[in-house]
Amino acid sequence: MIVIDVEALLGGVVAVDARELPDAEVALLVVDVRRLVDATDALWIRLLAEFDRRGLWRLDGARSAAAWLRRECRLVHPTTATALVVARAVEALPASGEAFRAGSLSFEHMRAIAPAAAPERREVALRADPIFARAALWMNPRQMSNVVRTWMQLADG
Repeated sequence: MIVIDVEALLGGVVAVDARELPDAEVALLVVDVRRLVDATDALWIRLLAEFDRRGLWRLDGARSAAAWLRRECRLVHPTTATALVVARAVEALPASGEAFRAGSLSFEHMRAIAPAAAPERREVALRADPIFARAALWMNPRQMSNVVRTWMQLADG
């Protein structure tokens, strides 16, 4: 069983004073910490998907997973709704989900891809999923969103 010492990790992050770091280290850390943020986002989304799948939000009487997240994580509605849509898409689209888990795709990329995984088009989205995962490697999230939007118009047409 893997246990993450979140408090120790937070302590290390909080202790960094960017003003005291040499220029080269600041530049490297900008990229490395972004990778860490993406990996942390991916872990949070995987945990959220499992939390939602198990219905754990029901244990203390919350009306929905989104309501539980708003209360416990102090998030606003659009953020909770988006996180749940992405969590469900990560589960529904194996190629994109794996690229996200591996850190190849950011949360914003998955957010752009997620609408393709809506229940009414999930079967056809599974066939397009490997294409989405590859395209997102060289597209920014806005470009990916445009591709997915166009694909949905064709798939729904």
